[in-house]
Amino acid sequence: MKNFKWPLITSAVSSIGIFTYLLINQSLTIRSVSDTFFIVSLFFLIIGLALWIMSSGFFDNSQRFMKMHFRFKKKNEPKEFIPFSEIGKAHQLYWLETGGMLLIVSIVSLLFYFL
Repeated sequence: MKNFKWPLITSAVSSIGIFTYLLINQSLTIRSVSDTFFIVSLFFLIIGLALWIMSSGFFDNSQRFMKMHFRFKKKNEPKEFIPFSEIGKAHQLYWLETGGMLLIVSIVSLLFYFL
């Protein structure tokens, strides 16, 4: 539950921001709520999926190839590099959980729109 706290807080703050935005624009309908939640959830899901793909190790060989062949020779430059699979591994679940929660709210409001 400790790791689930930040995606929940981010989803709640995003939800308050979405409802505030829709109230200010005077377009608070179930359809606009569903559409806006869907667009905001796509932002989080795209970043989370990109981090997930990078953490799978798919781009590590291409990164190693680029570093080997296009490196300008410097005397004190270390040969080691941080692979793409290590960059976003810690935070990919944050982005996916936040986007998933917002997507669930979007789908539920879409179901209410069609009922």
